[in-house]
Amino acid sequence: MTSSTLNPFSVAGKVALVTGSSQGIGAATARVLAQAGAHVVISSRKADDCERVAQALRDEGLSAEARACHIGRMEDITAMAAHLQAKHGGLDILVNNAVLSPWRKIEDIDVGLFGKTVDVNLRGYWFMSAEAVKLMEPRGGGSIVNISSLSAWHPEKMLGLYGTLKTALIGMSRAFALEYGEFGIRVNTVLPGVIETRLAEAFDGEAKERILKKTPVHRLGQPEEIGYAVLYLSSPAGAFVTGASLAIDGGMSISMI
Repeated sequence: MTSSTLNPFSVAGKVALVTGSSQGIGAATARVLAQAGAHVVISSRKADDCERVAQALRDEGLSAEARACHIGRMEDITAMAAHLQAKHGGLDILVNNAVLSPWRKIEDIDVGLFGKTVDVNLRGYWFMSAEAVKLMEPRGGGSIVNISSLSAWHPEKMLGLYGTLKTALIGMSRAFALEYGEFGIRVNTVLPGVIETRLAEAFDGEAKERILKKTPVHRLGQPEEIGYAVLYLSSPAGAFVTGASLAIDGGMSISMI
């Protein structure tokens, strides 16, 4: 009897890269995957921040390493892929989570900011995934999870570019899922609602109450709840799921229709 038969949510022995995992949803997702048995690669722009999170996981008896990578830079993506091949012989799980969130009116977004945001929020996800599939194919498959946002379905003022690119991720996931399914590679999208992270701390009391009124379960989500969804999609439990878009939003999406 295999470990996946005993526990379909186990990812024991798998190598998982989580981008943007030095804080918030990324850090919580990395912890969930590590608790489920994966060796996690903590990655963000700053090496010190990556090492801090990786060390905290190791202190808990989990398997983790730190590796800085700015996914807005193509050379960083190439270097990460080479590192994963040299050190681990490939990759099993990729969670694309790093993001830029410019808070601007659409008319105030200049070409420079537009390009910088696209480089991280779409180009980075695309080429990191393209490298990942090359690392996953020889291992018989793998899982890619792209972290989108409820803004992909319900745009918000001042976050027009962010929401546009989060919508694009849904199409990207479906395209990759179609092209690489025959190689055992599954690609899905998770759409978080409002999650209790440092970003949510910016909401004042009135704004927070409005959000809670729109959320049927009447609370904000916890970062690890996104991690649990990623674990499901990356484990044997989600083996028949690909090209899907999963909203983890406390029901907010149905209350906004």
